[in-house]
Amino acid sequence: MSPFICFILGIVLLVAGCDSASSLRHLGSLLRIEGAQRVPGPPPQSATGPAVQGVTLLQSQIWPGQVDKPMGGTLAQGSSAVSVFLVGDNAHYILVAKAPDVSAPELPTFAALLSFSPLLPHGPMTLHIQATNVQGDYGLPSEHSLLSIDEPSVSGALVIRLRWQRAADLDLHVEQPNGQHIYSRRKVDRGSVPMSTAGSLDLDSNAQCVIDGKQTEQVIYQQAPQPGRYRIRIDTFSLCGQATAYWMVDVLQEGKLLAQSAGQSLPSDTRGDHGAQSGVLALDIVIP
Repeated sequence: MSPFICFILGIVLLVAGCDSASSLRHLGSLLRIEGAQRVPGPPPQSATGPAVQGVTLLQSQIWPGQVDKPMGGTLAQGSSAVSVFLVGDNAHYILVAKAPDVSAPELPTFAALLSFSPLLPHGPMTLHIQATNVQGDYGLPSEHSLLSIDEPSVSGALVIRLRWQRAADLDLHVEQPNGQHIYSRRKVDRGSVPMSTAGSLDLDSNAQCVIDGKQTEQVIYQQAPQPGRYRIRIDTFSLCGQATAYWMVDVLQEGKLLAQSAGQSLPSDTRGDHGAQSGVLALDIVIP
């Protein structure tokens, strides 16, 4: 069953007051985190627990029905879990802390995929993230502003989109079935026959660490592209002074999500000549 249907089914059953739907009642929440423990109501107001050291979100915009928005971060030493709460919602979620990251080897980490109800209202919202310890003490909330909007439209028969967090210079590379590569040094595929099947890169965001704030690059095919195998790589040209950068790649065909991948760029990823075949392989897919 799709996440959208689950959300709607949970909401309908909750409104109807069906006792048999007790296991689905949490689906009436505005926020859902797969694999996390749901706790009814807001988290305790406390300041005795550990602190949240850092949070990474790929853009602050959200929309009704959005699924699997990545979020991660680091927690203070002594943290065993993290609480995530959308202010005004009917529950919060607890995630067990993970092993430290190589960029901060002494600090526990966390990662979550946020999904939002189709009934999410538009407007500004606030996300509270709190670290907890084994005694159950909650730390002060780390507050993050979100803006709920209509889902952004995507124009093109096929769109391959890279988004990332932090002011770094990442590059989207697309290797096409004809062997041609589209990336910042070759923004248009002029080898396609017919040319109507060609793709083009819309922007080289944050090029040479001249920060434009967009942190988004897209290869767009306005008409149906060549069928065959597409290899999508993420090249970290420079972190521009950042310790790391989290990224996500979406492949949308006729506006529908076909494939998705997420990862993290580290200082070691900046090495190399940054040529056509540089970067880590994010997706290897076949377009019919």
